[in-house]
Amino acid sequence: MDKTLDSMSRYVAELAPGDIPDGVRHLVKRLLVDTLGCAIGSYRMEPPRIAREYALEVSGRPGATVLGTRHRSAPELAAFCNSVMARYFDMNDTSMSAKSGHTSDCMPAVLAAAEYGGASIAETITAIVAAYEIHDRLGAVCQEVRRNGWDYTIYNALASAAGCARAMGLDRDKTAHALALAAVPNAATNQTRTGQLSMWKGCAGPNAARNGLFAAMMAARGMTGPVEAFDGKRGFKRMLGGFELPSFGGGGVPFSIESAKYKCYPCDYEAQCSVTPALELHEALGGSVETIQSVDVETYEFALEIAADTCDKWQPATRETADHSIPYVVAVALSKGSVWLDDFTEERIADPGVRALMQKIQVRAAADLTAAWPAAYPFRITVTTTSGERLVREVHYAKGHPKNPLSDAEVGAKFMRLAIPVLGEQSGAVLSRLWCLEKIRSVRSLLDLFRVQ
Repeated sequence: MDKTLDSMSRYVAELAPGDIPDGVRHLVKRLLVDTLGCAIGSYRMEPPRIAREYALEVSGRPGATVLGTRHRSAPELAAFCNSVMARYFDMNDTSMSAKSGHTSDCMPAVLAAAEYGGASIAETITAIVAAYEIHDRLGAVCQEVRRNGWDYTIYNALASAAGCARAMGLDRDKTAHALALAAVPNAATNQTRTGQLSMWKGCAGPNAARNGLFAAMMAARGMTGPVEAFDGKRGFKRMLGGFELPSFGGGGVPFSIESAKYKCYPCDYEAQCSVTPALELHEALGGSVETIQSVDVETYEFALEIAADTCDKWQPATRETADHSIPYVVAVALSKGSVWLDDFTEERIADPGVRALMQKIQVRAAADLTAAWPAAYPFRITVTTTSGERLVREVHYAKGHPKNPLSDAEVGAKFMRLAIPVLGEQSGAVLSRLWCLEKIRSVRSLLDLFRVQ
């Protein structure tokens, strides 16, 4: 077994509920509230419907719950369906690692594994912490993955394999095989996030999470994976980018889950960070967007690569492109004074006024802001009016960043705003139960709280 595989599998298999401080357990609870709120809120959207239709065709014994129903499907199908729901609005939390994406894409897979394996709530919390450790630590050190044209979802596959192995109580040897079976088959190209984006943008992470659970399910039954999955001559490091493992959380080292970034708006994190200064400028303008002559958006270089990279971001034709478009969300925020789910319908995306305003927006990298990233996620927006007045707003930490955190009450309010249109009056009772997670009998009981049909 190679050194990397040995180190990762040993950490995951040996992490115990007693290693998780009370404060970290509370953070897991917050993230469950946030992720499940995002998931149930998207229940009636198209990609979740597509994934759910297939999951409902299959029955599993004991299986895992398809969120919003009482149906038990094959665990990996439930994991995929539920993760697509959590990811669809692009409102679930994001890793603090600079280029590693949405860690909570893994959470539905861990829940499915925990439900299938009968894990306790305490063991499930431990498994979620383990998944976040693998995802975010790899994202922090594997900087060549995106640079080489690969997608960050390889971290989702590995993290899900780790969390699912831990939830099912696999020993170190089987955990190593689960990680190997996730590492070798599941590298995906970054074409998913290039040009005009498709539905698959919000499904690639869930697909990786499904594959991570599948890897753990196979390893649990004795399937072996390549023992040099990372350090071998055709292993992860040679093909995707070399790295040295950092220290994992515990024993005085903070857990990576402690630095998760929450979202307040349904869009990519780079676009997310541009919303606040744009909203402040809406107030300064009194909503009079007709007086805008030009909008100059300055930010860090990586933000351009993600959300202002092609002309498609000035002419979005899909929800997925619009929620990854700095010009689009800035135009919406400036004109409307808010950004929410209804701003990503086909009709809203095609709005002539928003389209016209987008053409007045330029986005460019500024050296000082690039230097500040990734410790900060800075945006400086300058609006010049037809009278020649210049209005400037600059924000370095969007609401939800650890340096500008959401309170428990704000996390709960986000849950309610997402859940009420789907769950109705039962939303408050569900939220109250989630805040008392330790008193819930099982993961199945947890998921059964969310019944739409």
